[in-house]
Amino acid sequence: MKRICLITTLLLLALGIGAGTTHPIEPDTLAELGAIDLQVELAANQREWADQIGISLLTVGSGTPLYAWFGHSALIVTYPKGSSVMYDWGIFDSEQEHFYLNFARGRMYYYVLASDGAWRINDALSEGRDVRLIDLDLSAEAKWALATYLSEHIGSEGATYLYHFYDDNCATRIRDIIDVGTGGDFARWAKAQSTGLTTRTLTDPFMLHRPLVTWVLSTLQGPRVDRLENRWDAMFLPLVLEEAVLDFCTPDGSSLVKSSTTLAEGAGTAMAQRSATSTAVALSLSLTLMMLLLSLLSTKAKKIVLGVLYLALAVIGSLLLFMMCCSDMDMTYKNINILIINPLLFIPAFAFLFTRREKSVLATIFGLVTTILLAGRLLSPSTFVQNNLATLLVVLPLYLSGAAFQRRGDREAR
Repeated sequence: MKRICLITTLLLLALGIGAGTTHPIEPDTLAELGAIDLQVELAANQREWADQIGISLLTVGSGTPLYAWFGHSALIVTYPKGSSVMYDWGIFDSEQEHFYLNFARGRMYYYVLASDGAWRINDALSEGRDVRLIDLDLSAEAKWALATYLSEHIGSEGATYLYHFYDDNCATRIRDIIDVGTGGDFARWAKAQSTGLTTRTLTDPFMLHRPLVTWVLSTLQGPRVDRLENRWDAMFLPLVLEEAVLDFCTPDGSSLVKSSTTLAEGAGTAMAQRSATSTAVALSLSLTLMMLLLSLLSTKAKKIVLGVLYLALAVIGSLLLFMMCCSDMDMTYKNINILIINPLLFIPAFAFLFTRREKSVLATIFGLVTTILLAGRLLSPSTFVQNNLATLLVVLPLYLSGAAFQRRGDREAR
């Protein structure tokens, strides 16, 4: 039975490593937005009305809950008579059918909500988050076209879209709308500028205040998040979008910003100043110290602690395998971490927890593979397309401790 489980798991691992082309994301093409024509001649009364319209970018800073770590963006349209409508693409319904299954499969459907916006701003203020507003300096033709598109968009099929954290979210939707308002100049400008950072390093400062959660999220993501991003693609982050709008100038040197207002300066969630690597080193040293302290405990205590830790890794590995093989989360595809964190870890975990002895083969193999990968990362980092240094540093002391403990157990049993 053990051999059957082993063979089955290895086959699934091979399938997972090869995944990446069988579950393509089906993004909303924003066809309606692409059809907007800024060259349409406005009648005198239309131009007068459009000149009085205000279109503003609302940016909310980082918050404490996980969903608020990266901030939020919304678009506010102010009409001549003083009424305003906020368009928010960050809405989802947790009561929708199969919500949690869809979430695990990477098929989260979001929709745009039109409201007066007071609730969003009040929520942000109550959470102590930054709230800033940028009034965009757009032409009358652009404001007329965008205001018309937004009012019609709510009642169309485009009001619901397939959410993707990096490619299609509340910030990228607004980025695309602003680009249309500039006749494509915003995209041309942003795509020509490299951030010099990968997707992973762009998001790290927003997450490292919760190192364990950050480590799990980083481990679950593969090489998709280790490519260098230009400024356009980096605007999946609301704060990057805001910064780009402030920096952008049209080809004739005009700014996109008419005015910028800070509505609130909250404490929010402090951005981490340390790097992901230094955080992983700290976690690794902490685990190493814990493993050394285990030597002072009884054999039963050692088995329980090691069993629980291996069990936790096995659960993470099972989640990773599911995401690689059965979900549309392309950021998990071709993840090399599946070689060192996978369901095979249930075998040594259950052995530690429920048996008196267990061979050291699996723990030793995992430790050996992790050591080889870590040495490769340190000696020739350019060889690896995936930056999994943080993952390697954290699991290595667990595997080496488990292998050493099992060998002692085997010798004592003999």
